[in-house]
Amino acid sequence: MKIFFVREARVLFGRKGIPALTPKFEYPINAQRYQRRSKLPAKRQKVLIALSVKALGLFVLAVLAAGFLTAARPVQQTAKDAETCGQCHEDAVKGFAQKPHAAIGAASCTSCHTGAEKHIQEGGGANIFAFKPADPSAQKSKTCLKCHAESSSRFMSGPHGKAALDCTTCHSVHAAKTNPNLLKAGPTKSCYACHEDVFAKFNLNELHRLQEGILGCTTCHNPHEPQTRERLGGFKQEACLKCHTGKGGPFLYEHGSSRVEGCTICHDSHGSPNRHMLTYQSAADLCFNCHTFAPQWHKNFSEKTTNCTSCHSTIHGSNLSKIFLK
Repeated sequence: MKIFFVREARVLFGRKGIPALTPKFEYPINAQRYQRRSKLPAKRQKVLIALSVKALGLFVLAVLAAGFLTAARPVQQTAKDAETCGQCHEDAVKGFAQKPHAAIGAASCTSCHTGAEKHIQEGGGANIFAFKPADPSAQKSKTCLKCHAESSSRFMSGPHGKAALDCTTCHSVHAAKTNPNLLKAGPTKSCYACHEDVFAKFNLNELHRLQEGILGCTTCHNPHEPQTRERLGGFKQEACLKCHTGKGGPFLYEHGSSRVEGCTICHDSHGSPNRHMLTYQSAADLCFNCHTFAPQWHKNFSEKTTNCTSCHSTIHGSNLSKIFLK
């Protein structure tokens, strides 16, 4: 095989006066001889590869270090709002500067507190939207949802939004010390302030281990959405099946109550004085609520002397018996 080296090039003019480069090829050389001369020695190649790998590693480490240092450094509030508002609201500005909302930038205060120009011109007063308790709750929530719509878009249609609660009921933006997610109290304590009747059930002898910290309210409930799992029926009982996986099937023979009414038709999910957190102390009383017409050969059974699950033990569903026998 032969290749040619270009020795010189002559510039010619075409028909339209455009210069054209026409190479002139001369003396052939052996291709294998050229390739041998053009290759670097193997030892030198290994050295260059090793240096390249080290350089790439140092570059990656530098990028990661810069990212960690940026994340560790608190976001600094820019000067415009911080200087203007900080002249009167020094504590609020200092607390805010260490919070995630400081990333909004120069308009960090005026992004939420509308009417700031008039407030400054008049030297203060009640002429600014300040998220006070007397301010409309819908307006306070809508201000937050301008940025948090992606995660909490259905808050206003949920039970908390309908009850005239707003974001500042549970969250604090300016406080120097807050809990995760800017909560005024911990996740469980925040719920306790309103739901005292529910928390009283966690003092009963059969309960979910909320006080021990094994789970929390938000393990089952989303406070920013409508309560679509109020009865936890049908496919909505996924909140229970996340932990109680063996009770969800699928089974060849399903128990209708668990598929239609849901887990809470038999169990009190917060706490109960009855075993297995049942809504009735007697299992027979619970079963006779639905199965009012028992077969003839059950006529001698009563709620006082009968435990239905002694025979119907696979009560959540079975692959063998359609009446859930052992």
